[in-house]
Parts: sequence; structure tokens; C-alpha cells
Amino acid sequence: MRRLIVAVTASAMLLAGGCGIPDDTDVTVDGPGQSSGTSINDNGAPPVQNTRDATQDRTTFVRNFLAAAAGNPETAAARVKAFLAPKLAARFPGGGTGVQVVHLLEDPEINPGKPEIKLRYRQLGTLTADGILEPASAPATIPYTLEVDYLQGENGLFVKKAPPILLMSDTALDDFYQKRTIYFWNRDNTSLVPDQRYMPSSVIPVQQPTTILNWLAKGPAKWLEPAVNPLPANTSAPDNVPAISNNTLRITLSPQAVQPQGDAAGLDRLRRQLQWSLRPLEVGTLELKIGRQDPVRYQDTAREYLQSNLAYQLADQPERFVIFNGSVRRLRYSPHEEDPVPVLTPAANKGIAAAAIGSSRTHDFAAVVTGTGHNQVLRVAAARIREEADLKTVRELSGTLGRPIWALTRDRDPAGAVGLVIRDSRLYSFAADGSSARAVEWPDQPGPVTSVSVAPDGYRVALVSGGRLYRAVLASDGLALNGAELLSPPTLTRVTAVAWSSETYLTVAGVRGNGKFTVLDVSADGALFAVRLSDIGTEPVTDLVAYPANPVRTTRPTGSAWVAYTAGGFAWDVLARRDWITTSRLAGSTAGAPAAAVPAAPFFLD
Repeated sequence: MRRLIVAVTASAMLLAGGCGIPDDTDVTVDGPGQSSGTSINDNGAPPVQNTRDATQDRTTFVRNFLAAAAGNPETAAARVKAFLAPKLAARFPGGGTGVQVVHLLEDPEINPGKPEIKLRYRQLGTLTADGILEPASAPATIPYTLEVDYLQGENGLFVKKAPPILLMSDTALDDFYQKRTIYFWNRDNTSLVPDQRYMPSSVIPVQQPTTILNWLAKGPAKWLEPAVNPLPANTSAPDNVPAISNNTLRITLSPQAVQPQGDAAGLDRLRRQLQWSLRPLEVGTLELKIGRQDPVRYQDTAREYLQSNLAYQLADQPERFVIFNGSVRRLRYSPHEEDPVPVLTPAANKGIAAAAIGSSRTHDFAAVVTGTGHNQVLRVAAARIREEADLKTVRELSGTLGRPIWALTRDRDPAGAVGLVIRDSRLYSFAADGSSARAVEWPDQPGPVTSVSVAPDGYRVALVSGGRLYRAVLASDGLALNGAELLSPPTLTRVTAVAWSSETYLTVAGVRGNGKFTVLDVSADGALFAVRLSDIGTEPVTDLVAYPANPVRTTRPTGSAWVAYTAGGFAWDVLARRDWITTSRLAGSTAGAPAAAVPAAPFFLD
């Protein structure tokens, strides 16, 4: 996928009328909130975990107890047991299968003079020793009871009774872990796919390469396995990667790390995978040694390795479009606002209800929905950059259609492009040549599909089905979803729309307990969230779009500054508050349009 990198000038961002969205658009924190993902705090030290005797306040004690498991997984159980009365600690189990991450739904219920403390939490998932957050397969709201009291002859409070499980709050996950991303090559070896991990903040920078190398050697998270290539079998990482010396990081891997041995292309892919996975660590030279072979030195002063990740091609400011009076129109103050709409001829740019425009380095791709009600059809075309092409009707695809999206748009290969569209609550795959659409297989699909979004890598997919949020990976031919997992943002009773807003974050629209719609940023494993807009009314959000943040240049840890949605047939930008996209935002003239016509169905050049 081609996204031309466009610099955003300060003057463009300051123009009046909501024409630009600055990087520091306000986000309201509700829950664990935002994290910088950096390796250490601003003062240069890891955050401090409170011990059992740090407080006599029972509410604070409980929160400290739910943070005790955070950190080195090998000693998590010991840190939790340090809060327990000796008799309870003696029979309390070890870590074993990981730590359960939970979201407290309310403050602990404490009755003065009584040791019993009642909690209610929402299951989010299990944090493994390899830093993977595995979402709960059947998340539930669970009551949890502790007994907290003093012991005769001892100082401070103790937990005298607790269920025999290791729990950690999502707040502790956010506070005591670095958000890291490692990478694996897709099955075609054409680009890297992100794999989100959590590294304890107690892991100092000099030890981090060793941790990352071991994660890579053990392979990707289970849900990603159908889409990526692990390192070759029996690849082993060193017990300790030497510290950076003379601005050089030296890494030695077992002979199995490159197969077949001596494959120069395989070695180059491996070093790019390592350089991306080691970010934000940047070194002048990577010295890579495979088995007993001579080391190879990579002095990537131009950071050429960045091109191996499609998300790096994301622009700072995207090209923006809406549907107005049945035509695709550009928005003012976005790049190329005076240029024609890509691919579409003027004669074809009519009677359109929804559209998607995608791009590779060599071609542009268009998919438009025309017609009304149950008689809508999808029409598609591909053309070389800055050229037009005739639309072709996708065969065997009519009914009530959602907004199409382009999932994969390969360079120099328009025939290999893959798009997705929802027809009558089921997901379909289409190509750019008008050939017959085909249903995307999703075993045990849980309900009607109402929203779909594809990450910049083209394989990771987020969907809304039956009012709930899922993630999965798309087969390279676009005909199956694999590894589907349920994600459950804890503050939402129902989800209506989703969009990828960065490599590791989704933007989600849904209903809270008060019946009001809200827009959240949710980590791609469902564990962390921050509120963008807490209340946008009761009008259902029927569509949501985001232009994902570039992982190298973004200053927003929870996703993109560019988010828009559709509600009640109107288009809105998500800023510090919702901002109506009116006709004044359209590029070009609106002469001849009906007075009642309004911009709708916003989207970005993907």
C-alpha cells in the first residue's frame, strides 16, 4: 500500500474552521489511559511498585495488591505472596499460566470495622511470560472478595483471604510495562507484521535486546500464526546480548536463523526484522553473526530498513474525501485538494453512496457503492497513478452494502488487490477487475457483521459482529478469517464501528451504560483504553474511519489524530469535541447542489 509521506506545515494546521487536526488533540482518560511506551520514566528511573507496608489505607492497599504481580514474570507470585498472611501465602499457587489482567468496574467496597472488601472486575485477558496479552475467550463480570486486616505482632495490613489466582489491574499493566512491538514477515515475505508485547519497566535498556531476541525466537502470538513466518525452526537466541559498544550492537544467532544457510536475501530480511523489533533503540551499526559465519555489519545511516514496514509509508496528513450529492469530493486543506478524484472519470462519479480509494506505489484503486436500499451494487477499477479507468460492476454482489475498503494493494500487481465489503451483514472479498465476489469464511461467525477495518499491514483485521468487537487475520487471498478473538472494551455495552488508528490501537464507537455513544481508543489486544469523546449523543454511529498513525513519526501513543464518523447521515470529525463536516469544508464549488445536500460517508486515501 502506498501512502505518500506529506509534511504538515504549521500554517496548514492552524487554519480556522476545523480544517486540520493537530497531533495534540485532547483525549479524555477513562481507565488506564495513555502511555508513551518508552523504556523508562521521564526522570530516568522505572516506576516504583509499592510494597505491602506502604499504606494503611485499605483502598490504596487493594490497588497496590493488584499491582504486585506486575514485572518480572518469574517472581510475580513471590511479589503477590508478600502481601498475604503467612498461612495464606503457604498454600497460594505460583504463576504458572500467567497473570489475569482485569478492569475494576468501581472502587473497592469497604465497610468500616470489617475486614471483608468486595470488588467487581471485568476479565480482559492473560499476560504470558512472553509479554503477550491473550484476550479472555469469554470475558465476564466477576465478584471478588478479599479479607484485609492486621496480624498480631506484625506491622501493616495483610491479605488474609483471597481467591487463588494472580490478578493484575489494567492500571498496573499501563503503569509498570513498556508497550513494545516486535515484527514478523508476512507469508509472502513482502512486509513486516506487528506483534504487540508488554515488557516490564524494570528491564533496563541494556537488557532489552536479549528479551526481544528471545520473544522473536519463540515465535509470534498465536492469533498471528496464520499470517506470518516465524523464525526458522530451532533458531536460538543468545543468553545475553552484549551492550552497545562504539555505537555498535552485536547479535549472534544460531545457524538455523537463516534458511537455507548463506541466503543473502534471508539474512537481509532478518536484519530488517531485528531493526524494527528493537525500536525505539537506534544504533549506528548492527553487527549480525549467524552461527560460525563471518559477521555482517549494517550501517543503515539512512534507516533504509524502515521501508520494510508498510505503516512507515503512512502520510502525516492524509488525503480526505466525502460523498456529497452522490459524488466523491475532496475536502479542503487536505493534500492535493485541487486534483481530480483518483481513478474515477467525471461521468462515473455520480450516484455514489459510499466509496474507498486505495493506492500502491504504482496504482490507484477505487471501489464505489451505487444504488439504493436492497439494490445496491459495487463497482471497481484500478489505474496507474494519476490515470483514470472505467468502473466494472462486481459480479454476484448486490443487496444492502456497507462502505468498501481496500485490504491489500500490491505494487505493480493490480490483479492482486483485495477489497472487503459487507453485504447483508456478511463479509465478502472482491478484486479490482470486477470478477465475482466471494464470501469470506469465518468459522462460527458470532452474528451479523456491521463494521470491518484492516491494519496498515493488510492482514490484521478488526470487526464488529453481533455488537461485539473481534480481531482476526485475513488470508492472503482474502477468502478467510483466521485466529479470530473477542475483545471486550470494559466500558461499552455494545460496539457499532471500528477502525485501525495505529499499528497497535483501534478506535471504537459504541454505547455506554447510560445509552450514550462514545468513541474510544482501544489497544489491539483489548487491554487498555482511553476515551476520545465521552458523549456524542444517542444517534447510532454507523461508520467510523481513521487514518493510522505512522509508527516512526507519531506523537500520539494511542493512535491517529485523523478520525471521523457517520451518525444520522451526517459526517463528523473527532477532535477535542465532535466537529460537523459541513459543505464549507468541501474543495471546489457546490453550485447546483440541492440545499439539503450534506457531506456524508467520510473516508481517507488508504
